[in-house]
Amino acid sequence: MNLGIIIQARIGSTRLPSKIVYQIDEDITFLDLLLSRLNLLKEDIPIALASSLNPKDDVLEKYAHRYKINFFRGSEDNVSKRFVDAASKFNIDTIIRVCSDNPFIDINEIKKLISLYDEQDYLSYKINGKPSILTHYGFFTEIVKLDAIKQIVNKDSCKEHVTNCIYKQPEKFNVSFIEKKISEKRIRCTLDTMNDLQNLKYFYTNYFKFFKDKINFGYHEIIEQIIKDEDLLKKMEKEIKTNEK
Repeated sequence: MNLGIIIQARIGSTRLPSKIVYQIDEDITFLDLLLSRLNLLKEDIPIALASSLNPKDDVLEKYAHRYKINFFRGSEDNVSKRFVDAASKFNIDTIIRVCSDNPFIDINEIKKLISLYDEQDYLSYKINGKPSILTHYGFFTEIVKLDAIKQIVNKDSCKEHVTNCIYKQPEKFNVSFIEKKISEKRIRCTLDTMNDLQNLKYFYTNYFKFFKDKINFGYHEIIEQIIKDEDLLKKMEKEIKTNEK
């Protein structure tokens, strides 16, 4: 098994272009936050940043060089094909798929996912009974076999979201979920809208200092800080209701 992290990223987001490279502090962007966390895993797991051939995404190559990770450019619209081509180029047959709009991803949960992986076509978390990829938390990821993506890569309904055609077909693919419960349902740490951007920038500016000296902080600690701020929770709750998947 050749396991590797592939991060999908592009500048031309439909709803909020350039959101991942928005500067939230001096020389710090949301993509810096994500890559600096994932880089803690680099000694054990190869990492690739997979973007598109659109010239707007030229800037992302600089991030790959900065963090000394692999960089790939492929299809802009067929994200599934981009994953297939990137994995093939870097000799990855089992993919840890990371979305670049989850800057506060929990690397401890990535490690746990790897430890529980047993050659399934797909393994991820279910949070309060819902696949984590469909939730608003932004802390979790998924593992998927390259061979499974190859089977759905050219289907129109599977080009953008990559894994939905896999985990929704347990009769065809070997699919497993790890169940988790999170009692506070008003947490939204995924980056999709301008309000998300402002909320997460506020969180970083006012609370992220609590984590700067901790390497292995996880989503529990992030939630502990957010729930201290009722105004922030209300803003996150509003975005959850507006953008429910």
